[in-house]
Amino acid sequence: GVSYSIIPTYRIRLPTAEELAVRVTKETKKLWDYERGLLASYQQYLKLLEYLWSSGSKTTNANNKQGGQPISAISVTALLCLCELMKSAYHFNFRSNILTIVVKETNNRSCEEVSSACCNAVTYIFENDKQGEVSLEATRMLSKMIKEKFEKGLGRATIKTAIIKTFLSLPLRVHEDEAQAAKLAAEAKNKRKKKDREQNEIDMEMREGDATVDKIVLARSQADTLHSITLTYFRILKSVDLLTTNPENSKQKKQCAGAVELLAPALEGLAKFSHLINFDTVVDVLGVLKGLLKNVEILPLDAALNCMLAALQTLNGPGRELQIDQKEYISPLYSQLPRLVTEGNDSHNTDLALKCLHAAFIRRKEYSNTRVAAFVKQLCSVSLHAPTFTSTPILAFVRMVLHRYPSAAQLLENEQDVVTSGTYTPDVQDPEHTNPFATSAWEIGTLKFHVNPGVASQALGAGANKMLMLPIEDPSRIRSELIRNDKECYIPIKVSKKKHPLHQGNKRNDRKKRRQQYRFIKPRQTMESHLL
Repeated sequence: GVSYSIIPTYRIRLPTAEELAVRVTKETKKLWDYERGLLASYQQYLKLLEYLWSSGSKTTNANNKQGGQPISAISVTALLCLCELMKSAYHFNFRSNILTIVVKETNNRSCEEVSSACCNAVTYIFENDKQGEVSLEATRMLSKMIKEKFEKGLGRATIKTAIIKTFLSLPLRVHEDEAQAAKLAAEAKNKRKKKDREQNEIDMEMREGDATVDKIVLARSQADTLHSITLTYFRILKSVDLLTTNPENSKQKKQCAGAVELLAPALEGLAKFSHLINFDTVVDVLGVLKGLLKNVEILPLDAALNCMLAALQTLNGPGRELQIDQKEYISPLYSQLPRLVTEGNDSHNTDLALKCLHAAFIRRKEYSNTRVAAFVKQLCSVSLHAPTFTSTPILAFVRMVLHRYPSAAQLLENEQDVVTSGTYTPDVQDPEHTNPFATSAWEIGTLKFHVNPGVASQALGAGANKMLMLPIEDPSRIRSELIRNDKECYIPIKVSKKKHPLHQGNKRNDRKKRRQQYRFIKPRQTMESHLL
């Protein structure tokens, strides 16, 4: 706790021998002595923490081979202190020493607490580093570690998915072409400053103490960071591509089994940063993704959806100039939608499916009415069997598609009133060959009587072809509300508007009701005169 409080907010630079030979004021000399003592004490403290961790981890590795005890508490505490120092003092001296230890232990297999703490520290740096230089250094270390694992043939089974997920917290915003222009501007600026080196050193010191961000340095750092993580993603994708090209090879299955687990976060990161890559890299990305989608059935559901999302976002972004038919990336989505009904489905997969559908039919214009109708029919069938957190946003998306593509509203009509030819075949791989207009979306009529009021209301709106009330009925917002209700154990119910028979209302309303009631006149009592 003392180290966190006394560490300054700037990087200390010790005076050189020439500066020490010059006479300075007492305040300056006192500050130099204080900073020198602070750095010496801080360095000794870091060496102590490193020794405690290294000695404890070596003993643990030896004991694990003999079936011994786990890592000691003092060693775990030492590494947790290093993680906290990394988060609070990543701008200070000796950050590379701390970062080397923290990055190495992100893949620790002996203690889950240590691995998660190191991953959280790296994620914190990625989120809070304004200049981008520390993030670049951490990214290069992580990429180098992953590359060494893959070259040894151990990366597919020994790399944790949390390490790949840390890249998702990088706030990259600079395009590679913009970064190249920034590099050229920086080189021209450095040539001008070579004439006055002393003034350049003074400017560098002032920039370190200033809180402002140098845009040129930020652009260069983010470009190099994007290059490092893109290479890491490609290394994972190509290792899995070997499995998809020869799925029957048992030897490759064992080698690539671990890489399949890394595929989902790698594709998620590629989909997030695909709009920043340059035109030359787009062709390579689409080629690898196309190879993965040839055998999409053997991939996990989240990996398959992330693969299609990365391809669609790449085509809608920097790949728009390629003029590529997106049928090869949309058709696999049709065959993967029924997997949302399986037990392996969760709310994250539903979110990925909605993003893919939005990129395929909302962000871009689909000119094939048959393909649109096939997807509408498939989504209705999935919502009939899927859980509530999947069926409700899917029905809301169906309403959105019906409004954007009016030709698909033919599915809402009765089959007997429409003249069609052929039969509906939903099991084919290509949605163009399903003949969707030969049937109707009868699932919507069944879902009107669903026990969940949200599903029933969306089915009623789809059946009546009503427009969505955005943003209240946005599919992603509906999904988030359903997840929140599930976490808080909230069960929505229909409110009955019928009043209880013994309910006592307003007296005036009761008098009006009495006046409107029919009164029956009793017959007179005639005694028994009619019998005379």
